[in-house]
Amino acid sequence: MNLKYLRLGILGLSLGLGVLAAFTYYFKVTPKSYASAETTKSLPNLGGPFKLNDQFGKIRTNDEFKGKFMLLYFGYTFCPDVCPLGLQNIGEALRLLGRDIDQVVPLFITIDPERDTVENLKIYATNWHSSFVFLTGTHPELDPVLKAYKVYAAKAKPDGTMADYLMDHSALVYLVDRNGKFVDYFPHTTNPAQMAKLIQKQLILSPSK
Repeated sequence: MNLKYLRLGILGLSLGLGVLAAFTYYFKVTPKSYASAETTKSLPNLGGPFKLNDQFGKIRTNDEFKGKFMLLYFGYTFCPDVCPLGLQNIGEALRLLGRDIDQVVPLFITIDPERDTVENLKIYATNWHSSFVFLTGTHPELDPVLKAYKVYAAKAKPDGTMADYLMDHSALVYLVDRNGKFVDYFPHTTNPAQMAKLIQKQLILSPSK
């Protein structure tokens, strides 16, 4: 092999490994959560009002949850793996909160209202933590909420020819404070103990009156 090309190959490999190491270090030391007093000001402006039906057919609004923290997760009941993992992690984090669980309301908001009817949500709710509020509505009711939280949701097979279509969607858990202000978020894969710790931190920063 030509010595010149060998040297170039070694140089390219070294640069590539250097870039990989830098990215690995960045994601290792950069927290996944913005939950700290120092970074709160840099949070994106997310969130907004909602008026939706829960799994019992009762109309629920964001105003009735003021005074408590809200954990919001956007998903759909036919989701094969992502949503079940997210709901499981949230449920375990709630269990780890202990007495603080009374200060937190977990909400599941559907991105698939065609299939996630009140009746289907009521059945689905039996699989998860009993404190969950499952919400559905019409597209005109849901779309502004998804937009307010910058949730991505789209049919994987949008031609409508398959009843068992999947949904492509973002999978974040949003934490909203007692005044309805977005304060933190977690990937759905966040370890429950870490999620509970970050929630408790916000509870300490904003104690109940």
